[in-house]
Amino acid sequence: MAARFLARAPRTTVELERHLTALGYQPATAATTVVRCGELGWVNDEGLARDRAVQLRARGAGSAKITADLEARGLPAALVDAAIEAARDGASEREWARRALERASVAEPRRAWRLLAGRGFPEEVIADLLGEPV
Repeated sequence: MAARFLARAPRTTVELERHLTALGYQPATAATTVVRCGELGWVNDEGLARDRAVQLRARGAGSAKITADLEARGLPAALVDAAIEAARDGASEREWARRALERASVAEPRRAWRLLAGRGFPEEVIADLLGEPV
Protein backbone atom coordinates (compact mmCIF):
# COMPACT_ATOMS: atom_id res chain seq x y z
CA MET A 1 0.00 0.00 0.00
CA ALA A 2 2.74 2.48 0.90
CA ALA A 3 4.69 1.86 -2.31
CA ARG A 4 1.62 2.44 -4.48
CA PHE A 5 0.71 5.62 -2.62
CA LEU A 6 4.26 6.95 -2.92
CA ALA A 7 4.50 6.02 -6.61
CA ARG A 8 1.75 8.50 -7.52
CA ALA A 9 3.51 11.59 -6.12
CA PRO A 10 6.14 12.53 -3.55
CA ARG A 11 4.65 12.52 -0.05
CA THR A 12 5.75 13.63 3.38
CA THR A 13 6.11 11.21 6.25
CA VAL A 14 2.99 12.76 7.83
CA GLU A 15 0.96 12.28 4.65
CA LEU A 16 2.06 8.66 4.38
CA GLU A 17 1.27 7.92 8.01
CA ARG A 18 -2.16 9.58 7.72
CA HIS A 19 -2.89 7.56 4.59
CA LEU A 20 -1.96 4.28 6.18
CA THR A 21 -3.99 4.89 9.32
CA ALA A 22 -6.96 6.00 7.17
CA LEU A 23 -6.72 2.62 5.44
CA GLY A 24 -7.11 0.96 8.82
CA TYR A 25 -3.52 0.16 9.78
CA GLN A 26 -2.67 0.42 13.45
CA PRO A 27 -0.74 3.63 14.30
CA ALA A 28 2.32 1.62 15.39
CA THR A 29 2.34 -0.34 12.13
CA ALA A 30 1.92 2.85 10.11
CA ALA A 31 4.77 4.53 12.00
CA THR A 32 7.06 1.53 11.46
CA THR A 33 6.21 1.50 7.76
CA VAL A 34 6.99 5.21 7.47
CA VAL A 35 10.38 4.69 9.11
CA ARG A 36 11.17 1.83 6.73
CA CYS A 37 10.10 3.87 3.70
CA GLY A 38 12.45 6.61 4.88
CA GLU A 39 15.31 4.11 5.18
CA LEU A 40 14.62 2.98 1.63
CA GLY A 41 14.65 6.58 0.42
CA TRP A 42 11.01 6.50 -0.60
CA VAL A 43 10.12 9.47 1.61
CA ASN A 44 12.36 12.46 2.19
CA ASP A 45 10.69 15.39 3.89
CA GLU A 46 13.67 17.71 3.45
CA GLY A 47 13.98 17.01 -0.27
CA LEU A 48 10.23 17.24 -0.83
CA ALA A 49 10.04 20.57 1.02
CA ARG A 50 12.93 22.04 -0.96
CA ASP A 51 11.66 20.77 -4.32
CA ARG A 52 8.08 21.90 -3.69
CA ALA A 53 9.22 25.36 -2.53
CA VAL A 54 11.37 25.77 -5.64
CA GLN A 55 8.50 24.59 -7.84
CA LEU A 56 6.02 27.02 -6.30
CA ARG A 57 8.54 29.87 -6.38
CA ALA A 58 9.11 29.24 -10.10
CA ARG A 59 5.35 29.59 -10.62
CA GLY A 60 5.43 33.01 -8.95
CA ALA A 61 4.35 32.11 -5.42
CA GLY A 62 5.35 34.16 -2.41
CA SER A 63 6.54 32.92 0.95
CA ALA A 64 3.11 32.88 2.58
CA LYS A 65 1.66 30.64 -0.12
CA ILE A 66 4.66 28.33 0.00
CA THR A 67 4.47 28.18 3.79
CA ALA A 68 0.77 27.29 3.69
CA ASP A 69 1.36 24.54 1.13
CA LEU A 70 4.23 22.95 3.04
CA GLU A 71 2.55 23.21 6.44
CA ALA A 72 -0.60 21.58 5.01
CA ARG A 73 1.61 18.62 4.12
CA GLY A 74 2.55 18.29 7.79
CA LEU A 75 6.10 19.61 7.54
CA PRO A 76 7.62 21.26 10.63
CA ALA A 77 8.24 25.02 10.69
CA ALA A 78 12.03 24.68 10.71
CA LEU A 79 11.96 22.58 7.55
CA VAL A 80 9.50 24.96 5.90
CA ASP A 81 11.69 27.97 6.71
CA ALA A 82 14.80 26.26 5.34
CA ALA A 83 12.99 25.28 2.14
CA ILE A 84 11.71 28.82 1.59
CA GLU A 85 15.16 30.24 2.12
CA ALA A 86 16.66 27.76 -0.35
CA ALA A 87 13.94 28.56 -2.90
CA ARG A 88 14.81 32.25 -2.76
CA ASP A 89 18.04 31.36 -4.53
CA GLY A 90 19.80 34.41 -3.11
CA ALA A 91 17.10 36.87 -4.23
CA SER A 92 14.92 38.84 -1.84
CA GLU A 93 11.18 38.36 -1.52
CA ARG A 94 10.81 41.79 -3.11
CA GLU A 95 12.79 40.64 -6.14
CA TRP A 96 10.60 37.55 -6.50
CA ALA A 97 7.50 39.75 -6.30
CA ARG A 98 8.91 42.01 -9.01
CA ARG A 99 9.56 38.97 -11.22
CA ALA A 100 6.01 37.73 -10.69
CA LEU A 101 4.65 41.11 -11.80
CA GLU A 102 6.87 41.14 -14.88
CA ARG A 103 5.76 37.66 -15.92
CA ALA A 104 2.11 38.55 -15.44
CA SER A 105 2.53 41.86 -17.29
CA VAL A 106 0.43 43.71 -14.74
CA ALA A 107 1.02 47.45 -14.53
CA GLU A 108 -2.18 48.79 -12.95
CA PRO A 109 -1.47 49.17 -9.18
CA ARG A 110 -4.73 47.69 -7.87
CA ARG A 111 -4.45 44.62 -10.07
CA ALA A 112 -0.78 44.29 -9.15
CA TRP A 113 -1.65 44.40 -5.43
CA ARG A 114 -4.34 41.73 -5.88
CA LEU A 115 -2.04 39.54 -7.94
CA LEU A 116 0.82 39.64 -5.45
CA ALA A 117 -1.43 39.24 -2.42
CA GLY A 118 -3.15 36.28 -4.07
CA ARG A 119 0.18 34.68 -4.74
CA GLY A 120 1.17 34.91 -1.10
CA PHE A 121 3.59 37.81 -0.96
CA PRO A 122 3.68 39.65 2.38
CA GLU A 123 1.86 42.98 2.48
CA GLU A 124 5.00 44.87 3.51
CA VAL A 125 6.85 43.50 0.46
CA ILE A 126 4.00 44.54 -1.83
CA ALA A 127 3.87 48.02 -0.27
CA ASP A 128 7.64 48.37 -0.64
CA LEU A 129 7.41 47.41 -4.31
CA LEU A 130 4.22 49.24 -5.31
CA GLY A 131 3.60 51.82 -2.61
CA GLU A 132 0.54 51.92 -0.42
CA PRO A 133 -2.73 50.67 -1.95
CA VAL A 134 -4.94 53.28 -3.56
